[in-house]
Amino acid sequence: MSVLSLRRRIELYVGSLLLLVILYTVVYRWGMAAFEDDPRSWYRAFEIVVQSMTTTGYGQDAPWESLQMTAFVVLVQLTGIAYIFVAFPVFVVPWVAEIAEPTPPERIGDLQDHVIIVGYTELSRVLVEELNSSRTPYVIIEPSASRALALDGRGYAVLYGDPSSEETLEAAQIETANTILVDATEHQYIRVVLACDERDVDATVLALVTDPSRAQYLRYAGADEVLSPKHRLGKSLGDKVRNVIDLSEDIAAGSGGTAYPEGELEVVELPIDPSGQLYDETLDAARRLERHGVTVLGVWVRGDFLTSLPPTVHADENTTLLVVGNEADLDAIEPIVGSDRYRYESGRGPVVIVGAGIVGRTAMGTLERVGIETTLVDREDGRFVDVVGDATTVETLTAADIADAKTLLIALDNDDDAILATLVARSLVDGLEIIVASDREASVSRLRTAGANDVLSLPNVVGRMILLRVFDRETMVLGERVSIARVETSDIATEAGGRDELETIRDRTGCSVVGLEVDGHLRTDVRDRSLADSDAVVVAGSQTEVADFLERYTSA
Repeated sequence: MSVLSLRRRIELYVGSLLLLVILYTVVYRWGMAAFEDDPRSWYRAFEIVVQSMTTTGYGQDAPWESLQMTAFVVLVQLTGIAYIFVAFPVFVVPWVAEIAEPTPPERIGDLQDHVIIVGYTELSRVLVEELNSSRTPYVIIEPSASRALALDGRGYAVLYGDPSSEETLEAAQIETANTILVDATEHQYIRVVLACDERDVDATVLALVTDPSRAQYLRYAGADEVLSPKHRLGKSLGDKVRNVIDLSEDIAAGSGGTAYPEGELEVVELPIDPSGQLYDETLDAARRLERHGVTVLGVWVRGDFLTSLPPTVHADENTTLLVVGNEADLDAIEPIVGSDRYRYESGRGPVVIVGAGIVGRTAMGTLERVGIETTLVDREDGRFVDVVGDATTVETLTAADIADAKTLLIALDNDDDAILATLVARSLVDGLEIIVASDREASVSRLRTAGANDVLSLPNVVGRMILLRVFDRETMVLGERVSIARVETSDIATEAGGRDELETIRDRTGCSVVGLEVDGHLRTDVRDRSLADSDAVVVAGSQTEVADFLERYTSA
């Protein structure tokens, strides 16, 4: 049943009331003459009908002598009472509700260099949270009144209106915007890209698409960059497997350096857990862990590896720390992070990939380009599929030889299937590294409980991708890996032997002092030590940073 608008209901109510008053006036005048033998004028008959219907009285005409007029007057009285009661739900209550109900905002304050988000979705939620955190001005254009009210109630800067209309774009102050993000997964939002192109705005126009085949049309429409969320998730999944740390001796060749003392130091990965003390803290807060003797080499943030710990990015369940330290120190920080560590493995491969969709194929291409052997598993046969079968069964995973693999990447479209595949894989190979791509952020904790070492959720990875485009934040180039080198103190220039110099090595070169070797024993707590007190120093940083350290501090 269609719901009539308040205005239409009022029109029907008033119209039917007037019609009945006129009809009752005619009948009453005729009845008084026919049955009471006491004729009334038109206006007198009208007055009596109104008095009866409003229950205000009957004047000198009451009582009536005839049965017919008495019955008619009773009918008029009942009709009047009925109309009074109907007036409340039909007219009064909706009118009061309309007055009391808040309206979605259609105006915002003055903005400058702000971000306009057209179509708020789970994919843009992370961006909005980061914008709020960094106090970057933004506005969400939402065409749904109910959604606009809900977002406004949550404290978001939102504007209600048609995103492609001139009035709404003017209200969003498009001329002074820095970036315009369009969720082009909805067909109607392509008009927004066209509208921006027509106005020749200075802002960078970014468009999100789920179907890569539509990317060309958005470029034709004028989008500066078209972002494919699932391609980005697949690349992040593949990058997570690639080596980001070089444990070879090559970096120190010819400079007196050697490989780090493996066995005394362990390089591990520690996923940030919601139960830990670092959750929702800025990444630079992870430096607190170094009080326990470990060194934070870098951090995986939603698929990107950072060698720095920026104070503007918050840690969440899609964040994993890369840490080096001895066993006792690593045991001490596990409760702080809230998760168990797992050893970083260099030279990873072969890799089994479950799921031949956009995410799985992209991850496979990323790995094959750097020479890592892959095996692709899917329910249906295809051009790149090596094993056909259900990945939630023991038979299929066994056929894919996951026992001989170092890493299992799960890129299924259904998170429930991903959980089942994780459970089966973990039961088959306890030491297997399992990395999962998830469509929903809510599935991250369940996948980790099922046995995944790391989980990348689509909303968080895409949010990170958008942040990099909006803020142009620097990430580590994966060709530039982290290196750890041991350098004999005798090779270090004499002027670099003081304690103050040790404390400023990170500021001057970007390298972290992982430990000092004193009398044959490695000390990871270097706060009260100096280079002059030690036999050797172990440093870590990017390949360029370690090379700079060796050039700066070692003797020619």
